[in-house]
Amino acid sequence: MKTIYLAYAFMFTLLITICSSTARAQYKDSLLPKQLDSVYINARFSAKDKASFQSARMNIPDYENPQVTASVGKRLTKNRNYTTQSAMLSNAAGVTPSWAGVAPYFTVRGFRTRSNFRNGLNAYLQYSDENSNIQQIDVIKGPSGTLFGGTNMAFGGLINVLTYVPVDSSFMNFSLTTGNNALQRIGIDLNTHLDATHKSLFRMFGTYTSRKSFQDAGINKSIFLAPSFSYQLSPDLKVRLEAEFLRRNTTNSPLFTPANPLVGGSLINVEHSNDLNLDYFKSYTDNTLLWQTSSLNFYAKISYAISPDWQSETNFASTNSTSSGDYQTNLLVKNNTAVARRVLHYDEEGMRNYQVQQNFIGHFNIRGLENKLLVGLDYHRYSYAANYKNAGYVDTIFMANPLAGANSLHADLIRNLMLSKHPSNSVAPQNSYSAYISDVIHPTDALTLMLSARYDRLINLGTKDLLTGTTTADYKQSTITPKIGFTYQLLPKVATFFGNYMSGFQNLAPTSTNGVLYNFKPQYGSQLESGVKIAVPGNALDLTLSYYAINVRNTVMTDPNDATKYTQGGRQYSRGLELDIQAEPLPNLFIHAGGAHNISKITVADAAVEGLRPVNAGPKWSSTWYVSYERLVAKESKWNVGFGGNYVGRDLIINSQSAGSFYTDAYILCNGNIGYAYRQLKCNLTADNLFDTRYYYGGRGFITPGNLRQCILSMSLHF
Repeated sequence: MKTIYLAYAFMFTLLITICSSTARAQYKDSLLPKQLDSVYINARFSAKDKASFQSARMNIPDYENPQVTASVGKRLTKNRNYTTQSAMLSNAAGVTPSWAGVAPYFTVRGFRTRSNFRNGLNAYLQYSDENSNIQQIDVIKGPSGTLFGGTNMAFGGLINVLTYVPVDSSFMNFSLTTGNNALQRIGIDLNTHLDATHKSLFRMFGTYTSRKSFQDAGINKSIFLAPSFSYQLSPDLKVRLEAEFLRRNTTNSPLFTPANPLVGGSLINVEHSNDLNLDYFKSYTDNTLLWQTSSLNFYAKISYAISPDWQSETNFASTNSTSSGDYQTNLLVKNNTAVARRVLHYDEEGMRNYQVQQNFIGHFNIRGLENKLLVGLDYHRYSYAANYKNAGYVDTIFMANPLAGANSLHADLIRNLMLSKHPSNSVAPQNSYSAYISDVIHPTDALTLMLSARYDRLINLGTKDLLTGTTTADYKQSTITPKIGFTYQLLPKVATFFGNYMSGFQNLAPTSTNGVLYNFKPQYGSQLESGVKIAVPGNALDLTLSYYAINVRNTVMTDPNDATKYTQGGRQYSRGLELDIQAEPLPNLFIHAGGAHNISKITVADAAVEGLRPVNAGPKWSSTWYVSYERLVAKESKWNVGFGGNYVGRDLIINSQSAGSFYTDAYILCNGNIGYAYRQLKCNLTADNLFDTRYYYGGRGFITPGNLRQCILSMSLHF
């Protein structure tokens, strides 16, 4: 399997190199495509991180977009030594870490999500937190099903990764990074043109990373390659090709399920993480229990200027991921004094994802009324296959005497246990077909209206048991989701008042109980939002303040009149305020601050949770801040210094009338950086969790100890 993936990556790189060598002469530039893929500037940063055109799937400025997008790009990540997407997202207001599994989750506006989208498509690199080829991350707030569909969409928002593309320049960046916990990282970014006319451009990212945990066990090793190629076939036609290859071996992060605080109606166990007796430095795992992932992505984009007013954009994405190994979770038992260890062994977990998307983007006037129109068609196929065995709870380790059996868990033991276990081998494919339209209208110079709608047809082919040949839970669902919004410029391009109504959906599979099959309608989420956007010229201040109210309906619940039946009358809401500020009050002094307050409540549900805040809703309060200053000390040298941090409020992991409430305690993390640059040399020293704070975070019923102080030194050379 390793050889095949490496061969694909090599063949892709070789093919585009050969093809580009026959490139013809460069045509003159065309007015379309109007949206540049990337801009390479060898100068100081002078603007805030702005939302990409993909947040609206058309090229409109932020003051014409009635939606809120938190963007994390060069401005916020400069000099920070970030090596993961998770670290980058700590700068996005209202985004907090949730489940710490192999593929991490985040909470946005009261709902869990993960980094699922890549360049606007369902094409994420499975189980990857790698960020070396990421130019920017957009957190598109609210239920965005109208433009992005229901697959992998969360009602609180979605995370869209934008990758670097080849640029018309020749350079190479080489970087070395080291730090405590045995961190070693080598990276290269190579960009060049492949012909004399500069029509063929090539770029390659390559990264090798190795690190250990601060605990007694835990490793993570990965190799990542990302070649990309662009070719200007004519003044109106451009083709872009990308690939991503990942090979990763890692132990999964420690996942602990705390005991229910209430037992028989009485408070027996602790209610928050700081009262647990867990040894913060003990992982309760072994470095032989590895999760191995090989993943290969392909991405293609064809941009064609049909006329000065119309552009065609064709996108294709293919994701192929295969994982195997041991996945461990832990249950705290005996009044939270012991750890029961459970292991699933996967011979193979496969994910296949294909998407073809066609967009037509126009800019025209009808009777003097300016229109920016998007019309799109989308086909998406997703297939999940799993072949695994459940070892169950292997053993129980008492915290008071952890050495009695803590080292007994290893790969050989799991293999022996699996010999007598019954395998589970299944595959679950589904297809979705969609059409959407969005029109941005300018009735006046100050007023902008956005009118959008989507039709989606899902055909789920069910889950097929490959051992018995039976297929269950196949179904079909159709949905229509609207989106409307407005912006009004109180001061032209400076102060904008906006509002929106947005909707999203999640398909629900049928459920069978007591011989009765229940076919459900999709679950819907709708949002009302309003706020203000301010952009003072000269980067003096960029501010977004918004209030949102999200309502979710059609949640499946047990029938209140008959606990053996289901009904679809469940409801909940999520409401809150968000503030994001970026400012440069003085030259080279950059300030970023953001905060969020969320109130979530289950209004109609089973009696055990009705009226309570849902688990996985994240903290009520969170904030992020960062201040940096850069000083030129000579003609070609400069120093920089920065300080920032995050506040994450308490987060409910268990919350019901019968089980009680358990939450992770609030925590504050601070970080700092200092750097020096001279000509092509750049050095940065950073410290995350500067004050060595101990904290827990979690979701999906699990908690995980957070990383302690991480000091990272990096050196990069630009040729």
